[in-house]
Amino acid sequence: MVRINLLPIRDILRKRELKQFVLLVGVALAATFGLMAVTYLYFSMQVSNLEQERKTQQTALNQLKEKNKEITTLKNEITRLQKQVDTIQKLTKTRDTPAPFMSAVSLAIPEEVWLAGITKTGRSFTLDGTGLDNTVVVNFVERLQKVKQGFTETNPWLDPNNKKDQSFFSDVKLVQIVQASQTGLSAMKFKIVGHIR
Repeated sequence: MVRINLLPIRDILRKRELKQFVLLVGVALAATFGLMAVTYLYFSMQVSNLEQERKTQQTALNQLKEKNKEITTLKNEITRLQKQVDTIQKLTKTRDTPAPFMSAVSLAIPEEVWLAGITKTGRSFTLDGTGLDNTVVVNFVERLQKVKQGFTETNPWLDPNNKKDQSFFSDVKLVQIVQASQTGLSAMKFKIVGHIR
């Protein structure tokens, strides 16, 4: 009977298996580290992209805040202008009341003219009265034509150098003038018509 010693082969096989195991573990560790590095790089790029996106969104948000401030400023400006328009409309309505009309007439009337009747219908008016002579009546008509819009007692007349000035009255005309006799004095009765601008 022949005896065969298989022990050295077993040691060789074990060493080979151990080398294969070590090699396999090394490859697995290298693959794991490679995968970890790729994952780290991927997530770093993701974080970088998200940071860039956040900066872009922050810039857009700041721009929107600026636009919001501009919109608020414009709304305030619109409100202010609307109040001015309302005030102008209120003043325009007030201008149609008798007070500004009577004030303008009293500014224009000379001392030598006496009014007997004033008729105002809407924006039209008629003045009936008596003047000392023709010149005084014509002077009264001219003074009515020169009263400016927005007149004051200190600044009642149109400025010929200011093209923006407008008269308070328009179409002021002397439609009738006749001689009248009052207590022996010669006087002129007149009728003036016109419109409030």
